[in-house]
Amino acid sequence: MSKLKELVQKGVRLIVADTESAGPKAPADREIPAEAFDLSPPPPAPRSEVPADVTDFSAVYEEAVIQVPAHGYGVDKVAEMLASKRLATLGREVKATAVLAALEAAQAPIRDVIQDALLRDQALDAFEAAKERELAELRGQSTTRKKAVQEEIEVFLREKNAELEGLKKAEDTATAAFAQLQARKRTEEDRLHDVVSHFLEGAENPITTGTKVPPSPSPKDPA
Repeated sequence: MSKLKELVQKGVRLIVADTESAGPKAPADREIPAEAFDLSPPPPAPRSEVPADVTDFSAVYEEAVIQVPAHGYGVDKVAEMLASKRLATLGREVKATAVLAALEAAQAPIRDVIQDALLRDQALDAFEAAKERELAELRGQSTTRKKAVQEEIEVFLREKNAELEGLKKAEDTATAAFAQLQARKRTEEDRLHDVVSHFLEGAENPITTGTKVPPSPSPKDPA
């Protein structure tokens, strides 16, 4: 519950000063009972089209369909009156008395002004609640999605680790097979070399033995 609504529920006692500097005589009724205000909260809007980073709350008030009282004196108008140069040098109570007198002359009850402020306060509370619900929904969706993404990452990592392990295993198997090939090749070449050597006298045996070493590339001529 907002402080404004809490105060209004207890009734409103007007602040006025009995001073000639206040201008016309202020209204005599300084007490406004809580029954004079509509304190029933508006139904909460499930969502709000106004973004949370709004800097001008007029959009919030417009969305809540808050209209200035028919006589034209709402809380914004009274705020302008209080901030006017004519009242700038006066004390707080004197300002209040002068504004109350002006409202009485315009037949604009101060309770309408307070009711306007109350409606705007309730609209702000409802707007905050709507954005809080939206934030909670977003956090829930974000948490669910982050969990799904984490699972996708883990599955991806498992698949890629398995692929890396498969590549390493294939490479190790091929390396071992090639080493065995080289050993068998040397054994076979030795056998061939031995057979052929029986029939050569003073000639070089054409059968090569051992692992062939590829020739080193010729050094390039200096530029």
